[in-house]
Amino acid sequence: MKNVSSKIRKLTKALEAKREIYLVNREQYYNANRGRVSTIHKLSHLILVEEYNRMFPDNKKDIEKYQYVKVEVLKSYAEIDILMKLAEIYKEVGVSDG
Repeated sequence: MKNVSSKIRKLTKALEAKREIYLVNREQYYNANRGRVSTIHKLSHLILVEEYNRMFPDNKKDIEKYQYVKVEVLKSYAEIDILMKLAEIYKEVGVSDG
């Protein structure tokens, strides 16, 4: 998994260079069905509050209080899913940059 984690870090840094900020979090919780601790990986996009308010007019955030808003993109038990989604996003951003 170390290789996947390093590729995720590289893609988030590459996207950051294109002014697209993505955050990757790991969260652990006790899964009673499986009888053990499970880890879930979350990918979020950090966007300006003005852009967020345009995207979600029914759930506006206060411009005076927030500069950025974190929007969840993907939640998965498999770290590779996060990597694949970041690669897809990177391709889209690269195409739009020309």
